[in-house]
Amino acid sequence: MRMVATLHSYNTGHYFSGSARAFGWITTALAVTMIINGSVAAYAFLPTAIITQFTHYRTEFDMANRTYREGVRFAGITFGKMLPLTGIGFLFLKKNNYKQVSESRASMSTFQLVEYDGYIKLSDNVKLHLLQRKTKEQAMQEMQQVAHDLQAELRDLTENKLQG
Repeated sequence: MRMVATLHSYNTGHYFSGSARAFGWITTALAVTMIINGSVAAYAFLPTAIITQFTHYRTEFDMANRTYREGVRFAGITFGKMLPLTGIGFLFLKKNNYKQVSESRASMSTFQLVEYDGYIKLSDNVKLHLLQRKTKEQAMQEMQQVAHDLQAELRDLTENKLQG
């Protein structure tokens, strides 16, 4: 007899920014160098990269207990309050345009970025952000897996002309 999974858990983004994660790796590399040179205090800085790289925002759905939570996951534990899950309306994928501004002393440049954001709308009108990807194909593939896991409808709203 096959057991059906009732707990579905998804990383929805890094908790630390890209620059913080890079700083974590640099700090860890420096700590290793200091340890090789005999510093005992450097052991305190050794886990910095692990902490910054492997801490994520996470959304979990417990279908057996009809609850969900948005939280932060570290060391295999998700921290966040469990809330009642009244039901799942549908999942949807949206295309969003973002502007990124880069400034230097001499100039300023604006870049247009397109990202594909996946959401789930619960039956009590709560909307949760699940993912953001650079390509529609990758976002759609991951959202199809979530839709399959949660047995919910997935709507492609990327061509919707009314988006802002």
